[in-house]
Amino acid sequence: MIYEMLSEANKDVFPRYHIQLNLLKNCPQVIPTLASWLYETWHPYDASVTRENFIQSFETRLNSDKIPITFIALKEMVPVGMISLKKQTSPEFSDFPENRIWMSGLHVIPEERNRGLGEDLLKFAANTARSLGYKELYFFTSDLSKVQWYTKREAQILEERPFRNHTIVILYIPL
Repeated sequence: MIYEMLSEANKDVFPRYHIQLNLLKNCPQVIPTLASWLYETWHPYDASVTRENFIQSFETRLNSDKIPITFIALKEMVPVGMISLKKQTSPEFSDFPENRIWMSGLHVIPEERNRGLGEDLLKFAANTARSLGYKELYFFTSDLSKVQWYTKREAQILEERPFRNHTIVILYIPL
């Protein structure tokens, strides 16, 4: 099912960016690049994160038919964006039921931003979660300036809460 969704997206959505969407499973050599992206994004908010933590996390996402899974946007075989679906295992989210699916790691390199790629990655992740039987897609951001971007794309604010010495906003998209 996921391969069919990728094929459809690569036929109908991502060609306008000259990008191919692929599974991390099919290009694990990009893991160090992805880990650096997330480290640069999250380290200012959470000094406990390391590139090695992110590398280890990505190594658990080398799946094609189950969660956790990561999708990579490639332009001429170079990663330019990504998005993941996973279960939330951080103890700070133990008040959420275990059967929730979470989006994480939505990232588009600066040179590819403001063209709709991030929005299409988010739509693809939401459609994938829906096809897997989920009713909501949860995620959070530490960058409060991004909340409006998400709410313009059908996300709803669930709550603000402290998280590792800063504030996050938890959002969800009804599927």
